Amino acid sequence: MQTTSHPLILMIGLNHKVAPVDVRERLAFSAERVPQALNELLNRGGDGEGIIKEAVLLSTCNRTEVYVQANEFAQAEARSQEFLARHGGLTVEQLRRMVYVTRGEEAALHLMQVAAGLDSLVLGENEILGQVRSASEMAQEAGASGPILSALFRFAIQAGKRARTETEIGRAEISVASVVVELAEQAFGPLNDRMALLIGAGKISSITARALVKAGLRCIMVANRTFERAQKLAQNLNGTAVHFDALDESLARADIVICSTGAPHIVLHAEAVAKAQQARGNRPLLVADLAVPRDADPLIAALPNVRLANIDDLASVVTSHPLAVSVCETVEVIVRQELENFCQWCAARRCVSVIQSMHAKAESISQNEVEATLRRMGPLTPRQQEIMQAMGKAIVNKLLHEPTVHLRELPRDKDVSSYIEVVQELYGLQ
Repeated sequence: MQTTSHPLILMIGLNHKVAPVDVRERLAFSAERVPQALNELLNRGGDGEGIIKEAVLLSTCNRTEVYVQANEFAQAEARSQEFLARHGGLTVEQLRRMVYVTRGEEAALHLMQVAAGLDSLVLGENEILGQVRSASEMAQEAGASGPILSALFRFAIQAGKRARTETEIGRAEISVASVVVELAEQAFGPLNDRMALLIGAGKISSITARALVKAGLRCIMVANRTFERAQKLAQNLNGTAVHFDALDESLARADIVICSTGAPHIVLHAEAVAKAQQARGNRPLLVADLAVPRDADPLIAALPNVRLANIDDLASVVTSHPLAVSVCETVEVIVRQELENFCQWCAARRCVSVIQSMHAKAESISQNEVEATLRRMGPLTPRQQEIMQAMGKAIVNKLLHEPTVHLRELPRDKDVSSYIEVVQELYGLQ
């Protein structure tokens, strides 16, 4: 495949491999902030409008990545870096030392590997596919994603679906939730006599709670700012909903605390945990902070008999989940197939554009010549004029028939760009 066969796509981002959680949380975008962030990136109504044609923002616990489609790389890259640096409270120079940048086919390949779970903290995690889909949907709703990025994300989602249905990577049931279960079992052994407190009733909290219950946990308490949501989740788990203002009492009863609220500030403070530990007689306590930005005060880690694990600390458990090399190789084959499909889609799109330009120019020339001929011939009946017009169109269609068919049916192994460039030069379409 030739990188030149598809549009200028650029990806700039950082993840758990290149940036610690304290940096990632500064660049995390909640769903509520994404539309405004995309509008800012596109700079609608500003001096920089038009530099970036399309944009999608993928923001999860472990990564923030900006995907853009532009007519020129340098300006789009500079604008994207300035955007990320500004939101992260960093200088562009500081940002550049951490971010990775991919272009063209490499950017498309990266997204497909992300969607397939090959680039996650927990290899093969299932949550990322839904996050990729949500990022695409939010960009479309905001009017930021056009035909190119919509197609790219569509093929990436297809790669993720196929990876999980056609290989063992989709049946491994490895996720952040299962890693939390392992941390709990490492700390306490069997979980039958243990109690957990969920702070936050969102999707990650729900998945983690179900994994703990499946592992034998005795009881789940759910605390959430909206008590009705806490009640709903607690009911589904046969647990108990607790009010946020009763957190101190709930902390004193819990052996495991799972934080995942999506709040932009600290929710679980060290003072509250220290007070709970006194009431618990300093029995061991596991606090798993799955949120980015973080929910739990980092000072909690210094308290006696308390283990605080944030999203980055989960990496120490991930190594106990080695997926067979053959599975990853099979997934990579699927990813490459969908990448090829996307490149072919882009090539076909370019061919359609050239075909339309070719016909438009030929029809314009034909129309001008027919009108000039009609003026020289003198008065003609309407029927005679129609015949002349039809003859001009027929000549255009017959002359362009074979080039059109050839462009539409180019062999998959051909460099489409070369054909397009030749046609553009021959017909003067540049």
